Amino acid sequence: MIFLGPLYQPEMEDVLLRKVSRGLANASNQYQLDLLQGICANGKSISVINVLPVGTWPEWYNELFLPDRKWQIGDCKCYEVGCINLPFIKQWMRTKRISKVLKTLVDEKDEIIVYSPYLPFLKVIKNLPTTIGVTLIVTDLPEYYDLGKTAAIKKLLRRINNYYVYKCMARVDRYVLLTEKMKERLPVGNKPYTVVEGIWNQSDCRRLTSEEDSDKGIVFYAGTLHRQFGIMTLLEALKYLDNNTELWICGTGDCEAEVKKAALNDARICFFGYVSSDEVEKLRNQATVLVNPRPNEGEYTKYSFPSKTMGYMASGKLVVMNKLAGIPNEYDEYLLYPRDNSAEALANTLEEALAMSCEDRRMMGEKARKFVLENKNAVVQTRRILEMINEF
Repeated sequence: MIFLGPLYQPEMEDVLLRKVSRGLANASNQYQLDLLQGICANGKSISVINVLPVGTWPEWYNELFLPDRKWQIGDCKCYEVGCINLPFIKQWMRTKRISKVLKTLVDEKDEIIVYSPYLPFLKVIKNLPTTIGVTLIVTDLPEYYDLGKTAAIKKLLRRINNYYVYKCMARVDRYVLLTEKMKERLPVGNKPYTVVEGIWNQSDCRRLTSEEDSDKGIVFYAGTLHRQFGIMTLLEALKYLDNNTELWICGTGDCEAEVKKAALNDARICFFGYVSSDEVEKLRNQATVLVNPRPNEGEYTKYSFPSKTMGYMASGKLVVMNKLAGIPNEYDEYLLYPRDNSAEALANTLEEALAMSCEDRRMMGEKARKFVLENKNAVVQTRRILEMINEF
């Protein structure tokens, strides 16, 4: 079995952070690592061909040449494909290099799992013999990649890219989807598919320290700072909360300047910018309540299950978030939902959470944690994928 994915070696995170201009796709990387861990735990041997998930030189990444590398994580041997890190040349070189490495690893009755509809991956699998099975994991629809502020030329290039992405999907044999509704937008048809909204690796979930009794309540958010994701609503909600409530924010996005300005005007707002996953965990450990202000608005919410939901729940902390259309009903008893998408409704639910006793918050958080660790762990979730592959 072979895995194609845009991931980076965990030990390289600090090095890469010094070279990128807008952070790393931590959630995507962790999903892939958990997936690989689960596949191996289910007794399957898998080789990895990966590309480094960084932007082009010089605007988004400060290295022009990305070298070939070999590395290993657990039992998985990883072949990192290099390239010249310039627009268009990068994608062309990656396609050629991935194809070359794949030929040395694949046999005529192999199985390939592709993470994300990344065009170089899809171009490579497009012409493979039909005896080789292809499973595509789709966590985001291609047309919703650019939800932040995007220049007109970039939008045009994205549309052209997506045209070829969907054309290449004809070669895909099976799908792993983030939400059930994705089936309506992808060329699934009568092909086998399964829904895996997230994966949590128990070995990555360290026990958090118990919350201490305090007059101060800390509301914590880590994620993308796009307007569509509700960050401005969260800032507005703080105005309805008392002066003993602090709002801690980590991340980057098109509202970053507005968040910084709000932090200057309100001492209760602590903005940490983009920080490593370890630092996020340390800050989250000190929080009273975890929040995700993403509103249940727009077509894309039907195809969205925020990746932070798993991490939030597995932390054992109380979680406040809107009930998005893509969230299965089985999660309802473990999360606190505002009555609507307004700042006032969000503030009311946060106030309700902060007014609970430490013990009540702990009990609800532990209930959510148990649900995730027992039902959404890497072994259970990847077993569903492997069973689908074996069946068809």
